[in-house]
Amino acid sequence: MKHRYSVSFLLFLFGFFASLSLSAYDFEVGKLYYNITSVSDLTVEVTYRDKTYNGSSLYSGDVVIPNVVKFGNRTFTVVGIGSNAFNNCSALKSVRIGNGVKSIGSNAFFNCRRLTAIDIPSSVEAIYDGAFCNCDGLTSVTIGNACQIIGAEAFRGCSSLMQVRIGNSLREIGNNAFQYCSNLRGINFPSTLQHIGHNAFHNCQRLTSVNLPAGLLTIGNSAFEECLSLSSLSVGRSLQSIGNSAFESCAKITGVRLPSTLKAIGSSAFEGCLRLDDLILPDSLTSIGGSAFENCTSLSTIVIPHSVTSIGSSFMRGCRALKSVVIGDQVTSIGQSSFSGCSRLESVVIGRNVTYIGSFAFDNCNKVTRIELLCETPPAVGYDNFSNLQFTMVDLYIPVNCKSRYKVAFMWEKFAFIYESNEKKTQD
Repeated sequence: MKHRYSVSFLLFLFGFFASLSLSAYDFEVGKLYYNITSVSDLTVEVTYRDKTYNGSSLYSGDVVIPNVVKFGNRTFTVVGIGSNAFNNCSALKSVRIGNGVKSIGSNAFFNCRRLTAIDIPSSVEAIYDGAFCNCDGLTSVTIGNACQIIGAEAFRGCSSLMQVRIGNSLREIGNNAFQYCSNLRGINFPSTLQHIGHNAFHNCQRLTSVNLPAGLLTIGNSAFEECLSLSSLSVGRSLQSIGNSAFESCAKITGVRLPSTLKAIGSSAFEGCLRLDDLILPDSLTSIGGSAFENCTSLSTIVIPHSVTSIGSSFMRGCRALKSVVIGDQVTSIGQSSFSGCSRLESVVIGRNVTYIGSFAFDNCNKVTRIELLCETPPAVGYDNFSNLQFTMVDLYIPVNCKSRYKVAFMWEKFAFIYESNEKKTQD
């Protein structure tokens, strides 16, 4: 059925829109300013007063956003808090949000430094970019069950925020959403969550435990970088990718169980996780970035699965506790400085398809006593690859009928003791 409007109401609306040249709002009721978002549905959103918002001179104290608002002879439903509506309202102390509000706009409460708590009702479906950015007095947040998206920088810089409770519909946490929330101690991740954006929890230095849900698919670059107190990390069974530097400098993480769905680990993903001592890479993995486990000084063994095709530079550089390395058959190249400085490394197995080992790959690995190569053609070797290695102290094992090739190949000819796999350990 089509809506019918009286002449007086149409004139009334004409007056609204004519006023836009003079102000940024359509009408005012009870010291709140509103814009009409739909004439046919009679919906409005809360907004700011002036064309160039200047929140410091507007809203203050305790504000209640109603479910409906009456103006003239019409009743409007309040469905949103508009972009910049309370931007820079430094005297705003509290906000009670009506149950009809479906969205909180970009920068809606930006820099509202006296807000201490916010309860977002279950009607809200989206919190947009920067909505509560720099609300550094905010200590707790409760987000209702309808919210599906927390936008980029939504709570960035909320340095007093300690607890976040999230309802059971959230699908995405945007880039930088909780970055620099340095007092954040607890946050629950609902089972519906699929994506965590870049820098989402970067520098949340007091976050101790992260339990990622079973449905999570991606973790963005630097998502948990410099979470210095993070010691407990549980990863869901559907995860497909871990971004660059995702857990870099999380020095207290001890063990990680990676799921069988994981395909990619980004550069520096776990760099500087000093206490990481328990790690199994799944057979689903195809890509490992450079420095992925650099300076993980508690790892003692690593097995690169056959699904991986290359190992990036500085992959496990400086892993001083590492004793054993097994490199899968699909790896074709080992990056520069991959295992440089692994001063306790004793045993290395290199898969059958490796054709190149980068410069300094095993630099200063002077305790190696056994190297087993499964490749029939000697891999090309970069500059200064086995520096400080005592070649007379290492047993080199190679495939059958390949000894003649290794004895004349660059670098490999330096090994005094070369054994084919069917030979007993006897010197030639």
